[in-house]
Amino acid sequence: MLLARNAMPLGEDILLARHGSNIVQMTQDRRNNLTRARLADGRIDTASNFLVNLNAMSAVAQTPASRFGKVAEDYSADQLPVSRKEIRFMAKLAGAWAATSLVFVGGLSWVIFKYGDADSLIQVMGAGY
Repeated sequence: MLLARNAMPLGEDILLARHGSNIVQMTQDRRNNLTRARLADGRIDTASNFLVNLNAMSAVAQTPASRFGKVAEDYSADQLPVSRKEIRFMAKLAGAWAATSLVFVGGLSWVIFKYGDADSLIQVMGAGY
């Protein structure tokens, strides 16, 4: 019984998920940490064997504060993948949803406080048993 197996490179998992049975051959590029797949139609696809590019991470080691500053600069220059107009719209939508929820919960609380009495609440809560 084989208990310990060599781990399959991450790139193989990614390529299998992308192409499945269309893969004819897979090879490892150890220099670039890539897995290459030759497909049935002759195309070649590659996938990294790492979740993140370790070389790029070490070269551009950013603190959370510097990343936030970069995002803030990109926002003010309108260079984010999502435009400022879309962000404002979503903020307004979230604010309207929060206000509506607050009014609804406040209204229900007021109705319960104004018209509810302890006996009827106990009766409603225990009605299912």
